[in-house]
Amino acid sequence: MAVYLYNLAFSLNSPDTAVGRFQQYNSSLPNPTIANQSSAWFTYNQSGTPNNLGDWFATVSTALNPALWGSPQVDTGSLSLTPGDYLMMRVFSPDANVANYKVRVTGVFGRGTGAVLGPGAGDLQSPLVMSTPTVVSSYPRAVIDVDGSAASNWPGPITGDGSWVNWLGMVHAAPGNAANDYSLNVGVSVAYGSAIYTFGKDPRMHVGGMMKRREHSDAA
Repeated sequence: MAVYLYNLAFSLNSPDTAVGRFQQYNSSLPNPTIANQSSAWFTYNQSGTPNNLGDWFATVSTALNPALWGSPQVDTGSLSLTPGDYLMMRVFSPDANVANYKVRVTGVFGRGTGAVLGPGAGDLQSPLVMSTPTVVSSYPRAVIDVDGSAASNWPGPITGDGSWVNWLGMVHAAPGNAANDYSLNVGVSVAYGSAIYTFGKDPRMHVGGMMKRREHSDAA
């Protein structure tokens, strides 16, 4: 079991704002951490899960400790996952006036693209489920949407950290334990004053399992 954090940065003072993208991975950083590296997957380096979080979605209201996250991987490839791993997402801004930003975070999983999957697996939209801390569910969580109210009611950042953090839950296998590939379309809307800006990214992930082979028979 591993816990992976998807870390994304945005700045309203960056040229990236004009094209609506998060800051790109910086391979030249001498000491990359969740405080300065964007477009990267980090791995939790402690046992268990942060705050004993489990197979459900939760908004995290306390700042993450950068020292507990390491081994950054650029998001241009496909993150390799094993059923039972956990996913977390953190969006942050280094801007000096970030305390005045209001942010709505949205995530939509792209349907699995395994080449040959068992019954029901080819249409599976997400490896996460709709469980809560008190109710277990087998229904897939295809949409992650935090606060759909007016921009003035969107949440501000974690105090002193300039980040918005969400625990996404545990990765589940497709039916028949088939290997499957997904994209996670992450978007944020940032309200600052009367203006709203948007940023997006769509990392890919591979959920391991048994590879399905296409059955065929030779002509007689």
